[in-house]
Amino acid sequence: MSTSCARQYSRDGKYFAFINGQGKLVVYEVETSNVSQIYTPNLHLNVPCTCFAWVEIGAQGSSKKKKKRSSDAGAGERQTCMIFGTSKGKVALYGLASTNIEKNFIGAGHSGPITAICVEGECLYTAGTDGKVIEWSLKDCEQRKVHNLGVEKLSCLAVIEQGSTVLSGSKQLKLWDLENGKSIKTLVGHTSNTVLARKIVSQDGRVFVLTGSVNDRNVSLWSAEGDERTAVGLFTLDDAPEYLSTRVVGGKLHLVAVSRSGVAHYFIKSLDKININKPIKANYTYEVALDTAGSGSKAVDRLPIFTASVDFSANQEQILIGYGSDLSLKFEQIAIDKELKHNVIIREQAKGLLHKDKTEKDLKSKTPSVDKSIAEFLNPVNASKKSLKTVEIPMEARLENLALTADGDSKSKSSQKNMVHLLVQGLHSKDAEILRSVFSKNDPELIQRTAERVPAQYVSILLSELSSLMQKKTVHVATAVCWLKALIHSHASQLMALGSENLLSNFGTCLGIIEYRVEHANSLSKLSGRLGLLVSQIDRTERLAKNPDQLANAQVLIHQEEDDSDVDSVIGKDQGSSEDEYDGIMEDDVLEEEEDDDDEEDNALAGSFVRVRNGAAKQGDGSMLKLKVDEDSSGDDDEDDDEEMDVSD
Repeated sequence: MSTSCARQYSRDGKYFAFINGQGKLVVYEVETSNVSQIYTPNLHLNVPCTCFAWVEIGAQGSSKKKKKRSSDAGAGERQTCMIFGTSKGKVALYGLASTNIEKNFIGAGHSGPITAICVEGECLYTAGTDGKVIEWSLKDCEQRKVHNLGVEKLSCLAVIEQGSTVLSGSKQLKLWDLENGKSIKTLVGHTSNTVLARKIVSQDGRVFVLTGSVNDRNVSLWSAEGDERTAVGLFTLDDAPEYLSTRVVGGKLHLVAVSRSGVAHYFIKSLDKININKPIKANYTYEVALDTAGSGSKAVDRLPIFTASVDFSANQEQILIGYGSDLSLKFEQIAIDKELKHNVIIREQAKGLLHKDKTEKDLKSKTPSVDKSIAEFLNPVNASKKSLKTVEIPMEARLENLALTADGDSKSKSSQKNMVHLLVQGLHSKDAEILRSVFSKNDPELIQRTAERVPAQYVSILLSELSSLMQKKTVHVATAVCWLKALIHSHASQLMALGSENLLSNFGTCLGIIEYRVEHANSLSKLSGRLGLLVSQIDRTERLAKNPDQLANAQVLIHQEEDDSDVDSVIGKDQGSSEDEYDGIMEDDVLEEEEDDDDEEDNALAGSFVRVRNGAAKQGDGSMLKLKVDEDSSGDDDEDDDEEMDVSD
């Protein structure tokens, strides 16, 4: 339940009350801006107040004689009281004059916390998280009827017609017929839980309802009559609404909505001219800024507006606002300037808050003064002694202390107990600092031993903390996975006892995060392998580019020739005899390029082979072909010389 539902003015406008975060009731006097009283419920019994409503009932007398005596003089006197709804589903009557609980309503009540209270005539209606609406009698202080409206946790309630029609709000807004127990219609428009509902009756008798939800920045206007299921108007704010105040004057709706950011929005609109197609903007906005003229600070802080009302203003030209915080409020009537739409009011900080801040600042700035000449620092030896005499530890004792080593098992057991105590304390109090110190340990053995000692009632809470931890960076995810593994290994039987639905709800977030992170693991591993190959090739290329000699030596094929006599024998046998056969293939070495330009053709044939089969020489790559060509060329030269000699003769 939102705390915005627990803010109300009394019916005469003299008092303003709210329930703070500690479950205490704080009552202010509007005229003097002073705290009238603070009521602390039985917190030791775990029964804090959740919501309340102002009522006026007849004065309570202790005896019949007193009633008869005061019947003539005080027949019209009525006492201002408050009706509480507690977290246990009970209803109690609180007297403002007696500052105590005067009566407890008789009845079974709700099975869960009460979230909304509405007073209509002499009847009281309450809504709770058990999905029930209960009708109570203010005169007899007892339960009358119970209306079961479903299984949804109700968060707000508005009585449209006493005893017959109510509007309940949760994730959906529904209009109910209490006589038949059936839903009349479902209103569609809000995206989150509805926490504010206020009934409006126009001058011609039409009934409307204003609602606000937790996360919507709009206040929706609904018609309680007819079959229309959508809002008839939208009032736009800067943030989610936390308080609403309405008044209908001359056919116009005057609405003041206080947003979560502490800004009051004032709307003035005729009910006949409201159109859903065009959201309505505020005619006037009010903000309160902190006066920093004497401090020399350029930054301007905002004093949030806690409440604003048009019901209890002195006249129509003014608006009543209460600004500050729940520790100190100040109420003031602000005149409406029709020419100025955005109003910024500069005010000084409340005295209570200023005194507290100043005290804390003084305490932080003060440091104890120590005279080091007379101060003595105690060690573990003389800390327990009352005398401040200097104690010298003998050298033998010092050496013995240095030789002592702590037992590893005892140290590990003490660390395990400390870890378990810290973890249980952090889970119970939801202290982020303690949990951060526990989850910072990434020792698998320590985590396993700690998980084994976790009590069974803290297993589900630990799972939720691990789910939130897995949504952070990779370092936290690794620690969370280690904790999750140890928790499943140690408490598997307890987790299985929760059932499939509860188990899936507890592990749903963790499983979703794990599947999302592992989805691209295969593709990333392939990409990593390819990048490794490319990087190794690039490194090898750069290394060879820096050392060209290494590249030349790496590409040369070295072959050792057996003997040159074999080549000569093959050539001789080729010219004179054809009886021997050679079936093998001879390979020559690569000739070095040391010839001149005239021997390029010979060098080109240096890597060829010569294959000899059946006594015939065949052309190949080798040096034998070169020798054969030389012999042929020598024969041609002899013939040419003979011809020349003939001509000369």
